[in-house]
Amino acid sequence: MKKSIKRGTAVLLAAAVCSTAGAGLAGCGGDDGELILWWPSGKAYISIVNDAVARFKKDNPDVKIKIMHKDIDAFDAYKFALNDDKTRPDVAIVDHVYVQALAQQNQLTNLSDNGAEDIKSLFPAALYNANVYDGDAYALPMSANTVVLMANNDILKECGIVDGDGNALYPTTFEELIADCEIIKNKGKTAFAQPLNSFAVMEFTSYVSRNGGAMTSDDGKTITFDDDGVVKALNNWKELSKYANTNAYEEDKFYSGNVAFVEMGSWSLPNVTGSSARFDCGFAEMVTIDSAEQNYSGLGLYSLCVARKTRNKDAAVKLAKFLATDKTVQLAFNKEKNLFPVTDETLSDEFYTQNDAYKVFVSQLQKCTPRPATPVWPDMELAVINMLREVVRSSSDDFTAIIRAYQTTVQQASDRLYK
Repeated sequence: MKKSIKRGTAVLLAAAVCSTAGAGLAGCGGDDGELILWWPSGKAYISIVNDAVARFKKDNPDVKIKIMHKDIDAFDAYKFALNDDKTRPDVAIVDHVYVQALAQQNQLTNLSDNGAEDIKSLFPAALYNANVYDGDAYALPMSANTVVLMANNDILKECGIVDGDGNALYPTTFEELIADCEIIKNKGKTAFAQPLNSFAVMEFTSYVSRNGGAMTSDDGKTITFDDDGVVKALNNWKELSKYANTNAYEEDKFYSGNVAFVEMGSWSLPNVTGSSARFDCGFAEMVTIDSAEQNYSGLGLYSLCVARKTRNKDAAVKLAKFLATDKTVQLAFNKEKNLFPVTDETLSDEFYTQNDAYKVFVSQLQKCTPRPATPVWPDMELAVINMLREVVRSSSDDFTAIIRAYQTTVQQASDRLYK
């Protein structure tokens, strides 16, 4: 879910740090029926999980739970552990982009067949559906983020982009954004910070959705980079690049006050609010591109997976449902990570609704779109990153050859998987 997806390095799981809630350190091998829960390390997270497990066990006194502290982004280690009977985590937090691949490989429990539909209505639809593969949910939302338009109010005011009261005025359509960028550029300032890394894929996905497009077929098997909505999104991306540094992502320059606009998630809020803020920062929802479509943003989502070979399926599913929906767990965990809870109830908590910045993010979370639900995600992510780079640096406005090349590459990966 982060701007740059950190690939965990597969390690010897026997050396991982393990603890049992309320019982201190223990070995890593789980007894029959004992659940292993992967959970982030750190004093605050340990306190959160110990409280959660204690409350869970009040209603499930016979369930034994062992907590292994593991980085959420350690996906390589997670794949390795799923095939190890001794150290396999029964419940783990995983970036949603990997759920479909794990489901296709028959590594995860089908949660739709195990009661997930009973709690589906508690989540915003996009958050729940991000974990669906072939019509069924294979994970539950745990921790969410989305992207909004952040603006340097000082630059907007200096450039005369203000309302009748002299307050900074934010664009609401793509045309308005381009017009503002042109004004700012003519004033000799950098208007926009455009990503060149894996974060660009999360952002670009929203451009595609705002154009009514899709990068895969509904079943995820056919790659559709040549879809009209995708082509329009590439043109939008190219047009915005005229107001950004095409050789470097200038996110940090935005934080230092030297760029007018950036599309960014809440993880960056400490850089632009409070005592560390170097300028007056404003927040607005993503601009509308096609008036027939919502102003979708990208979705970052950590999800709770249950291993198909879990020691105790009923208890593991029950634990995942508890962690995903319990208000106390959701608020404590996501406040600590500067992210967002995943139920409608917790998103309406005053902690989020009384803060000017958080209010915009919460509203945008109701209009967000996940990255493509395809088992060949790693291939697609790399292809989209490179496709965007080539489009931005191309001297031509005809991207047909670029699109065809990357579509073919990812389609071949998909065909190999499904043949």
